[in-house]
Amino acid sequence: MWLLEAILYLVILLFILFQVMTYSIRWHDEARLRGEERSIWECSPRLLLSVLAEMACYALMLLLLGADLIIFLARAVLGRFGFAPGSRGQRPPAPPAGRPVVLLHGLGMRGLTVWPLALRLRWEGRTAHIFTYWPPGRTVEDFARQLHGFLEGLRRERGCEDFDVVAHSLGGLVARCCIRMYEGDHRIRRLVTLGTPHGGSELWRFSMYGPGRQLRPGGELLRALDETGLPAGVEAWAIASDFDEMIIPNANARWEAPGVTNIAVENLGHARMIFSGKVYGHIREALS
Repeated sequence: MWLLEAILYLVILLFILFQVMTYSIRWHDEARLRGEERSIWECSPRLLLSVLAEMACYALMLLLLGADLIIFLARAVLGRFGFAPGSRGQRPPAPPAGRPVVLLHGLGMRGLTVWPLALRLRWEGRTAHIFTYWPPGRTVEDFARQLHGFLEGLRRERGCEDFDVVAHSLGGLVARCCIRMYEGDHRIRRLVTLGTPHGGSELWRFSMYGPGRQLRPGGELLRALDETGLPAGVEAWAIASDFDEMIIPNANARWEAPGVTNIAVENLGHARMIFSGKVYGHIREALS
């Protein structure tokens, strides 16, 4: 029992240290860009509350990630015994009433972490599908192929021809890459990104594996996506926060391309954007 408690305390400590480190790096870079002379210890109590709210949202996302992994492992075990949950006695799904929305999560997460967005959309009568790209160590191009296969599967099984996509963090680049790789055959008509590093992030210069290396500013993938631009018939919105600790500098969450609408929100951290009513209001307006 003591070992489990020690592991729990260690996880909590590492979680807090990670948040402190990312916000410290963000403060340093943003202060340098803006000519800010105050130290991080002189910030207003309002910003401190924003940091605490972000930590709470990250903790909730990690709980959702844990639940998703448990479901994933349970299905894998049951599948080895020849039992596929949910595959018996089901009627063919009815075609959706409107254009369905596909939700994409961020780097290192799984689909259940964008479940709060799916709940809001379904509550308002929209058809929402959650897509999980996996495993986390693959490249953005690999994830884009997975997304294309998922959309094709929905087309065959449910009769969907076109889709709206709402993507958090890396998911936005996965959607953009899918549009680029399958141009002329793409089925994404509207794309809304939340906290996506369209211009990369200095934080990922510390990364040593596939997708993380691709998120470095000025990288080959980001240049290729910018050169492609937005195809005709596709609308896009990029929602960026001025308090995002994962995208450094924060301006790199803007998508500077013709035909893209950039929306700025204040005092929201990277994870908190998924739970924010203000952000969801922008999503609803973009998809209306």
